[in-house]
Amino acid sequence: MLFNNVNNPKQPCKNENRLSRRSFFKGSVGLAASALAAGKLILPADAQYRFREYIPYDAARDIHYGTRYGEIEHHYPEMNPTGEKFTFVRLKYPGGDWYTNIVNHYRWQSDLKFSEELAENTTIDVEVRQHPQYVDIDDEGLFAYPFLFMTGHTGIRLSSEQVRKLRDYFERGGFLHVEDCDARLNGYRGGLRPHVYQMMRQVYPEKKFERLEMSHPIYHTLYEHDEYLGGDKRIPGVCDYDEAIMDEDRVIVYFCPSDLNCAWEGRICEPDHKEQQAWAFQQGINVVAYALTR
Repeated sequence: MLFNNVNNPKQPCKNENRLSRRSFFKGSVGLAASALAAGKLILPADAQYRFREYIPYDAARDIHYGTRYGEIEHHYPEMNPTGEKFTFVRLKYPGGDWYTNIVNHYRWQSDLKFSEELAENTTIDVEVRQHPQYVDIDDEGLFAYPFLFMTGHTGIRLSSEQVRKLRDYFERGGFLHVEDCDARLNGYRGGLRPHVYQMMRQVYPEKKFERLEMSHPIYHTLYEHDEYLGGDKRIPGVCDYDEAIMDEDRVIVYFCPSDLNCAWEGRICEPDHKEQQAWAFQQGINVVAYALTR
């Protein structure tokens, strides 16, 4: 149960039909299956060296782990061969702390807590695994995931091939939810924000981020949100609204600078505390539902 408000009148409207990834898989499962058959979804022998600068990697178990808490398990498409279950999968990208809030966490692992809330409060058929899940941007299986989550404090270094792959991902129908973990950094210009802007200029030079108004369907998919409360930090004029990259009238990149993920981790939210934390969970659910049905 969303731990704010059992009596909140703005409860989600549960669809009797479970949301499915089937439509996305029609265009991508063949590629993932052929890659699996060819052995391309097996990590290369040097995988443990590729991200050594960021976080320890255990090649034997195929996990990343933190110095104090938490493990992050590599998720492969064959875990859900029919595409009927939704898995909250984090994008592992070069250049920054992609693992933010799921190792050395504040109260609990943010991605797992959100997955549990998503499963409990919607009819989306969610696969909640023991550990948070990630997919490497270089994996062939990237195209098997209709929804990817990305956050951090600094740095995104994509090769030209990774840029082309990300654009291909969007053109196949993929959706990316991106957050800046601390808008206060760099003189309130944000930590990840300038890097996200640069990344999308590389992927879509012809597109720009647009401000999302509260009338947009992404705020009304399951929960009705008419006021922006944000994640764990809402700072007027800095991170009090979201932005998006659009494909005609459809959001393909949702950028939240107020950091829903830290609220999911159990951090104290400012300035509206428990109400703001509940809003963050609800809006995350809205975003997933929007991504799976648009």
